[in-house]
Amino acid sequence: MLQGKAFLVTGAGGALARAVIPALHQAGARLFLSDPRGERMAERAKEYGAQTFVADLTRLEEALALARFVEGQAPLFGVVHTVGGFAAGRFLDSDPGLYDWLLDLNLRTTSNLLRATLPYMEARREGFFAAVAAGTAWTGAGPHRALYTMAKTALASLLRSLQGEVEGVRFLLLYPMGTLDTEANRKAMPEADPSRWIAPELLAEAILLAATARGGRLLELPIYPPI
Repeated sequence: MLQGKAFLVTGAGGALARAVIPALHQAGARLFLSDPRGERMAERAKEYGAQTFVADLTRLEEALALARFVEGQAPLFGVVHTVGGFAAGRFLDSDPGLYDWLLDLNLRTTSNLLRATLPYMEARREGFFAAVAAGTAWTGAGPHRALYTMAKTALASLLRSLQGEVEGVRFLLLYPMGTLDTEANRKAMPEADPSRWIAPELLAEAILLAATARGGRLLELPIYPPI
């Protein structure tokens, strides 16, 4: 389906990337992985024959260098951006630094990556860019997670706006409408029932479906838990 097409997966050492990388590999994509820490993605790169690039995407110059690296190897067709951060709590009790942290990880990384990769894809009038928002960004409100909701809503608004500016590139916004079933979440919530959570593989399937679709400029998909 994606035979030989170059795909960049960011946050390649993370839980969502663990599902996305094999899905793209099985579809025939040529994989490029990025993460701020090289050791987090080394094993996955070896398993799937991917090339890696260590980059902190909160820094524009590193995002630009990453895009140049991929383009130096193959024409970049798709980007799956999984970098993000989460925090919950009452807004009035939050540390002032949390504002910058959540905006940096969720919005600044996305903005920098878009600036770095879209010029290549737009020049060819072909490309795909997927990012992960949040269920609270879909509903428009997130009590006890207001700053997180703000950052993810801004991310979604950015991609919605760009689909009217950028020619030839399809955008995908995913909205997990519940908790993702990850090792970190299981450790953080040992009393919870993970059967009510969303499998990362479900998001990977949605990404693959959108990447192989024909036509369209923007897809927005809420992904619900099984129960």
